[in-house]
Amino acid sequence: MAPRRSPSGPRWLPPSLATWVLLFLSERRHRHGCAAFSAAGTSSAAARRAGGSSPSSIGRRPHRASTLASMSSFKDNGNYNNSDRTPRDVLVIGGGLAGLSAAHRIASRSSRHVTLLDRELPAQQRRRTAAGSFAAAGMLAPQSERLPAGPLLDICLRSREMYGEWVAGVERGAKEASLGVSQNGRRRDGAGRNAGAGRNEMYSGEGAKYLWELTDDDGVLSSFDGGPSPPLEPWEVGFHSTGGFLAPAFAGDAVATWSPQPDSGKAYWLDDIQVRELEPQLHPDVVGGWWFPEDASVDARRLTCSLRAACVGAGVQMKFGPEWEVTSLEMSGGTCEGVHLANGKIYKPNAIIVANGAWMRHLLPLPVTPHKGQSFSLRMPNNAPPILSRVLFAQDTYIVPKADGRIIVGATVEPGKFDSDVTPSGMMHCLSEATRLIPSLGELPIEESWAGLRPTTPDKCPILGKTEQWENVFIAGGYWRNGVLLAPKTGQLIGDLIVNNGDEEKMS
Repeated sequence: MAPRRSPSGPRWLPPSLATWVLLFLSERRHRHGCAAFSAAGTSSAAARRAGGSSPSSIGRRPHRASTLASMSSFKDNGNYNNSDRTPRDVLVIGGGLAGLSAAHRIASRSSRHVTLLDRELPAQQRRRTAAGSFAAAGMLAPQSERLPAGPLLDICLRSREMYGEWVAGVERGAKEASLGVSQNGRRRDGAGRNAGAGRNEMYSGEGAKYLWELTDDDGVLSSFDGGPSPPLEPWEVGFHSTGGFLAPAFAGDAVATWSPQPDSGKAYWLDDIQVRELEPQLHPDVVGGWWFPEDASVDARRLTCSLRAACVGAGVQMKFGPEWEVTSLEMSGGTCEGVHLANGKIYKPNAIIVANGAWMRHLLPLPVTPHKGQSFSLRMPNNAPPILSRVLFAQDTYIVPKADGRIIVGATVEPGKFDSDVTPSGMMHCLSEATRLIPSLGELPIEESWAGLRPTTPDKCPILGKTEQWENVFIAGGYWRNGVLLAPKTGQLIGDLIVNNGDEEKMS
């Protein structure tokens, strides 16, 4: 079903992008007591409340925060030295799905040169990270999330529509970048290997090192964890769009008492007999449920890795590691004139995209705070029939079967926490809710546990677009639980703004 349209016509956004992205300029902002932060401009008082000295002196100096106001290089007086600045065209801060999707869009559709910075090494993120893109369950579920009617639901529905085509492009780009082949299936080095080579072939492309399944020193692909290879090619992201989602309901809970929004997609209420025809393992107390045949899922960590490979293939310069952490932004004359790095370098960008997730407030005075979520995965025994055929999204838990045999269970919601610790109480919450829904899960072995940070605004709506305060600064963040879902639309919106030099009128 077609997504809802705004009264002004079938635009991605209402007429003013700045109006749309500041979804907290509504009565909900005032109910939450949110300060008047916005991508369209920030008052000096608001900036001070966010931890900076003024809108033109924003940065993260944990041990010297009190000296920010007195540092001339952070004052809006143009008093800085250009000789120590390295020019950059488009600079992306953050190597998660938001930054990657925008970088890929820009590099694929224009001649702009894109540099992406992330403070964590890819190998480190595979072992332990609080980054939301790696911790997410990968649900593309605007209906199962029970989102209220409005701009957020609209943009989520449109992004879900984009997913199949977008993922195909990402996988194609990751494959070419990893195999070292061009679109005609020939090796870029002229050796003539076919693009359809199996997983035991040599992978000479620069993108191979970013895939979830790592290469060894000889460039041969092998499974990262030493376990059985999943039924996916290394560049595939596990996009699953058949079977839909089932939202089981217990008597009187939030699912049982909820009704879908008009024009939000197909939705069917199933009674207690019908839900068990779809999922026989449901607890006897389940009274029915909503079936959403259009909601889908993806393996978020495989998607993040493949998108990195696709970015390399598109020409994005990737810089990972603690030395590439952005410590502060230098604002002067209505633009960002300097991006200060932990290694002492200073970049002078033509355009900058701030997409560093839950850490966005360390660089800009925005109301983005972390909501910690603890999750774990179970492992189905080899050759055992699957317990579930589709994703279950209940009132207090979700259960997401993956193509590689894992079953992801989540998640807690812990506002304001920056740690990535997994706790007994968090695991007890997830375990009890999941086994209450599907008792047979209690017999499966736990394979992994982790915690991630959801970047969250007071009204749980994202901030997307160009700032009015600083001409060359663009923002992509605050997704709460919809970051994976909104990746295609984020890339389209932010990427096209950059390609069109911030001109909204050129966007259809």
